Amino acid sequence: MTNVAPKTQREIFRLTVSTLREMLIFKTTVDIQKYMSERHARDFREFEAETAVNQEFDGAGVLATRENIAKARAFSEQGFFHDEVPLGSHEVGAYIGQFPLEAAASSYVFTVVEVFGDKVAELVSPGGLDKNKAWHEDVKGYADLRDSVQLRKAREAFGKHFDAKADDVPELAARRMVELKRARNAFAHDGEEDIGFTQFLEDALAVVCHIAFLVTDENRISVYPWEDHMDTFKPRSR
Repeated sequence: MTNVAPKTQREIFRLTVSTLREMLIFKTTVDIQKYMSERHARDFREFEAETAVNQEFDGAGVLATRENIAKARAFSEQGFFHDEVPLGSHEVGAYIGQFPLEAAASSYVFTVVEVFGDKVAELVSPGGLDKNKAWHEDVKGYADLRDSVQLRKAREAFGKHFDAKADDVPELAARRMVELKRARNAFAHDGEEDIGFTQFLEDALAVVCHIAFLVTDENRISVYPWEDHMDTFKPRSR
């Protein structure tokens, strides 16, 4: 049982449902973007012909000197960054699938989880989170969870800002958050792009649910943003 007041629990649960809904819809938008990118990559000649008509794309370049890089440009001046250079459509076809979609999508999802946790932490313990700190600040992405001491520290860190003790935090919740931070650090700090978005999203969704179960007395969360033809999710959480 949690010590969080019932009114606050209801607010947290509404926030949980809306956050999960946002993330599930985002998953579909990512799938759509992947499909569109792959389709255009297959039909790149048609893509080039279509975009050539109205000169859809501009090239961008950098021309920096010690002088122009060191001063803010006036509205009418050309600075070091040139972003309206004519670019032939035949030059862009090769780059259709080059956007690091999964890494970018994972980064966005991580931010959603961070913001959600920060909001919940503020509701549970107003003012308890230091400025410019996140709720997961003490969960270390480099933790070796084969070590029972480090695993317990990860559980403690997960519950720190939710007024939850280590024993209240499931091991899997801590493992999921450590893995999210490890993967996030891989692309945010080391530039890796090979991110498994589906697994990343699943762990992120689970972390949101773990937090909700820590600070509310709810036993079930059911969210599906569209019409539930198979009645799989009924009754849905509101």
